[in-house]
Amino acid sequence: MTHGGTPAAVTIDEALELARKYAGEESVQFVNGVLDAIHRELAVG
Repeated sequence: MTHGGTPAAVTIDEALELARKYAGEESVQFVNGVLDAIHRELAVG
């Protein structure tokens, strides 16, 4: 997300797939919320 080469949505989606695989479905919402907040903060500057 910080290097700009890959769209944030793709990066977040891949992270959610990893969370789903290794941490379970209950972790997906948490990871999504954290990454979305980081993305919004970076977008603002």
